[in-house]
Amino acid sequence: MQWRECAPSPLRWFQLREQMLFFLHTPLLFLTLLGVVVAVLARSFRLTRVRTAVLAFFVPLVASLIYSPFATTFLSAWLQQQMPPPAPLRPGSPVVVLVGRGHTIAEATTRAAATQFHQHGALAVYVSGDERATAFRLLQLGLPTGRVSGDSCARTTWENASLTSDWLRLHHPGAPVLLMTDPWQLPRASRAFLRLGLQVTPFSVEPNLSPRERNRLALRETAATLLYKVQGRL
Repeated sequence: MQWRECAPSPLRWFQLREQMLFFLHTPLLFLTLLGVVVAVLARSFRLTRVRTAVLAFFVPLVASLIYSPFATTFLSAWLQQQMPPPAPLRPGSPVVVLVGRGHTIAEATTRAAATQFHQHGALAVYVSGDERATAFRLLQLGLPTGRVSGDSCARTTWENASLTSDWLRLHHPGAPVLLMTDPWQLPRASRAFLRLGLQVTPFSVEPNLSPRERNRLALRETAATLLYKVQGRL
């Protein structure tokens, strides 16, 4: 099994992004901070205390709807609309690519990858930006050691695509990619892989998640997709 390890080199913007997502995924902190910001802005416009109090209460109340099941459904549907149009498939077996998304999602994607490998054939399975344990799980599911590779270096979806592209260029040049991840990340990841010149077939794998976790992923991917659009990566 080929595996690339990288020494941690935290990026300031990456740390800032994670801190902002932490606030977004913690309703009490986010809504409290929003209420404080609204109150400060209202006072700066010299609104009365009553109007300031009303705004500081109702704006967070309305914003709290982003944590509702309706918001999860709406954002999930919007993300699916970002899926790139299907492209003509090149002949040949694909390389299955998994990206790091945490233990629960890795359990689902490794099962799907093993099924694809055993039943439909694949050149190899590449795991990007995850722990070595995910690759070992593929071995436990019956994949040959020489057909599993990966890295623990990628920290973003763009780095997943970049490092995978580099590895494919060396080991399986021109091979199509069967990209497996959760349905929330899949549209953005597919577009990132396409932007780097890879032929991608998206493969959605939806693990068994709680409503709160589904909402967290929907919010996270919506924010990430908007950021990638601003950066010109989609």
